Amino acid sequence: MYPIQRTTAFAQTILSTSKTGIVHSVYRKTVNLRIDNMLLALQASGSPLSPISLITTLDESELSSLPLAAGQSVQIDSGEIHIQTAGTSIVFSLIHADTVVLSLTLFPKAEIPSLTSKLEGILMRSQTHGLRGLFFPQTGSDCLDETLILQFAQEKLRICTQNLSLFHYTTAAHSLSSLIGLGIGLTPSGDDFLCGVLAGFILRGVDCHPFAAAVREQIQQNLENTNDISRMFLHCALQGQFSEAVCSLTTVTSSDKLSAAFHAIGHSSGMDTLCGILYVLKLTFPG
Repeated sequence: MYPIQRTTAFAQTILSTSKTGIVHSVYRKTVNLRIDNMLLALQASGSPLSPISLITTLDESELSSLPLAAGQSVQIDSGEIHIQTAGTSIVFSLIHADTVVLSLTLFPKAEIPSLTSKLEGILMRSQTHGLRGLFFPQTGSDCLDETLILQFAQEKLRICTQNLSLFHYTTAAHSLSSLIGLGIGLTPSGDDFLCGVLAGFILRGVDCHPFAAAVREQIQQNLENTNDISRMFLHCALQGQFSEAVCSLTTVTSSDKLSAAFHAIGHSSGMDTLCGILYVLKLTFPG
């Protein structure tokens, strides 16, 4: 039996009753489980905490050495996850897991300029690519795909901002939601950016604004335009559930600590999420 050391209230809710599922996919340090049409992620010790995380005590090599594969059956019962492999059952226990609430809260209005400046500094100093180029020129990449992705995103944000200033909320939201699925990888850059946008609405206290409502509606309607894993993160963001790094924006004051937390998330996912947050913090909301 392998202990799970950290998880979230969101994940615990999914696992609160007996149910069955399957192994969705297996990566180097993550095993994704599909349960009740939702995804949860068994992860190596020390992995960044997301709303769907089940952080084990196993290191990357130990987790990847387990005989786990897509399609294997999963049984949830009495705080345990049983994965049926060839001839045996691998068990993960949630009984002693530390459970974290990852609901984002409002950031004090008077401190928004300070937060904006802090995020700009983190992005300016970052060496990642992705959508960071929306705010700071990128160097060191001649990849045509990256250039085209960035140009597409720039145009969609230009159209969004323009329509927002004209009170055309639905049109603006439609342009913004067209970033769903934009990019490559487990979580495309456009999806990470939109998770940041949804977080930005809450941080700035404009989540009840008609534009924010229109964006949430458009994202919900277009979730099928991306992959299963990224769709799950967008679903969580629509529920107000974000990564530990995003939630730490309201409590952690050190730029270095915030930078490290966001850089630890994927190849450029953390920085792309910060870009979405920064976009909302800098946006002028009419009305």
